[in-house]
Amino acid sequence: MADGRYAAYLFDFDGTLADTDEINLRSARAGLAAHGVEVEWEWISAEPLTTIDRLRQRLGLLPVDVPDGSFVAAAREYWLAHAEQVRAIPETVAVLREVAAAGPVAVVSDNDGQVVWTALASAGLAGVVGAVVAREHVRRLKPAPDSYLLAARLLGAEPTRCVAYENSDEGITAAGAAGMDVIDVRARARR
Repeated sequence: MADGRYAAYLFDFDGTLADTDEINLRSARAGLAAHGVEVEWEWISAEPLTTIDRLRQRLGLLPVDVPDGSFVAAAREYWLAHAEQVRAIPETVAVLREVAAAGPVAVVSDNDGQVVWTALASAGLAGVVGAVVAREHVRRLKPAPDSYLLAARLLGAEPTRCVAYENSDEGITAAGAAGMDVIDVRARARR
């Protein structure tokens, strides 16, 4: 929490601040459907959703069959049209609000930036968050440290003076590689 040790506070979005599992999967289905690729719910939810490349590989498609740009646009359109379905995770949102009184806050996500800002606005958090670093802002996604390093730079904080709140192994690895302390919110949820 806010105890003066940290100059900035960084939060993952999906699964840390908001429960987005279902809407992310439905958005991926919509992105594929926009290209004539229909998949069953059981298929899309069978393994963690990572990248369009991974989806293509599982489906045996080529980038030409489902181009990145149009897939992302269709998935984003679905997500934004259904943003009201996203539920904030009260425990972490309460922490974010508390630490925002002590220092700047950023959200670091592998999701789309417009999606993150929309969800933050609907949760009443857009005015509390100083920056969002999303997938379009970095070349390498988590577990690479790039997004966390950029967030620290945007907030004007040394990475070693930041703490990250995460819920995935990739995110924990990314924040740790950036030199930050990390709080695994999964461990707190199990208490």
